[in-house]
Amino acid sequence: MMLRLFLFVMFCALLCSPAQGGRALEADDGEVWTAIIPDAFPNYIYTWRMKGDGSYREDGRDAAKGMAIQPTLSGRWNRDGARMVLRQDDQPFVFDGVVLGNLYAGTLYFDGNARSRFCAARGEVPHDPGKFSTCSATTTSARRIAPPENAR
Repeated sequence: MMLRLFLFVMFCALLCSPAQGGRALEADDGEVWTAIIPDAFPNYIYTWRMKGDGSYREDGRDAAKGMAIQPTLSGRWNRDGARMVLRQDDQPFVFDGVVLGNLYAGTLYFDGNARSRFCAARGEVPHDPGKFSTCSATTTSARRIAPPENAR
């Protein structure tokens, strides 16, 4: 039931959002995305604060307790059409996925190996452990075995 509600809310958000196309971030203060990584880190919610200069900062929190789980991490992002890739600066994590409206979904790689699917929604999702806790298999591409050459 919660999965259906989540998918319905995400579908509505997608329909109500303007098409994003290959547009880069326009504002210097950037955008905020809220992400989950259900296979590798199922109990955590991540916030990506992305800047127009191609940098981003990541915070993570425990979904049930709302407490921080890591220091703020930083990285770089780039976008080519609908494809967007985030690379952490000090960790071998790469998020490789597709943006469709207010959704971003794909595969998380660690040292070039696929580790989990992930999905993110544009904006900051308030702390609610049951509301944003799963990715739909129809919106993610974790089934890819070999990462694209530039994800390694």
